Amino acid sequence: MILPDGLYRWITKQNHNLPLIGLITFGMPKVFVRSIYNGNRGKQLWGDKKACVTLSFDCDYPEDCEDMPAVMGMLAQYKLKASFAAVGHWVEKYPREHAMVLEQGHELMNHTYSHPDNEILNPGRKFRYISAAEKLEEIERCHEIVRGLYGHEMTGLRIPHFKHLFSEDIYPLLKQAGYAYSSSTWLTNTPTRGLPFMAPEGIAEFPLATCPLHPFTVFDTWHSLNAERLSHRIMHRGPDDYLMLFEELIRVGKATGSYINIYMDPLDVKKIPGFQRMLELLSDPELIVTTYTDYLRDGLPVIGAPVRQADALPRMEAKAA
Repeated sequence: MILPDGLYRWITKQNHNLPLIGLITFGMPKVFVRSIYNGNRGKQLWGDKKACVTLSFDCDYPEDCEDMPAVMGMLAQYKLKASFAAVGHWVEKYPREHAMVLEQGHELMNHTYSHPDNEILNPGRKFRYISAAEKLEEIERCHEIVRGLYGHEMTGLRIPHFKHLFSEDIYPLLKQAGYAYSSSTWLTNTPTRGLPFMAPEGIAEFPLATCPLHPFTVFDTWHSLNAERLSHRIMHRGPDDYLMLFEELIRVGKATGSYINIYMDPLDVKKIPGFQRMLELLSDPELIVTTYTDYLRDGLPVIGAPVRQADALPRMEAKAA
């Protein structure tokens, strides 16, 4: 089944429609998610590969930063590259861990300076509701810290949190900051069936995958392992279920020729005995696994892009020791 384009576009505007969300979530969530990705069948987007995957990690807490080296060590075993969303304050506190990201050929992306609404750094100050000037200050301060410490120019951003805290007013700020991309929204909030698309102001947006059992919620480790919401505990809970749903997304991606954008929290990796299995799945030669910057640099599909994307962007390569 393919969800018709008109119905799909309407549903992407219904993220506050609780009756609809409940009907889909408790009625046919996996069928619904697959019906969205089914719209990519036959497009031949990835050359001789079946699907494309990006893997990213949000480093929001001290525990995330402390666990980054172990995560990178496991990625290195499979020669996989990932994108790490860096909070400026924690970059200052954990400069060595963040330096390792660049040294090992991964990507640092901007996650603001203080991650507004972070329980430790900035509680109660939600990113969506601060002024444009404050948002830009958060972005630029993080950027300057990374530039000052490593001489590195980040090219993309992830806003703090998702769901109802996302709004398109971020795009003019990213253009002002000279950025190329964002990964701040999700499958059921955008009408491109999960594919990266050209957002306002010429910013490429990489929608995150949603949970196959909670189609209106970003698929992440937090909601699988830590969330207290009753619906999450009823529908699935724990590392085994998380692995099962990850495998489902990869299967759907390959079967439909889709783009699957996964993000995790580093502090949760050690809670998932199946993380090695996840990396094995990502090592499948039928997949493209890349960072956001390299996706753009390599000219992979961006819906609505008039020209080859970001040829000037550097490939993520490991620095010489």
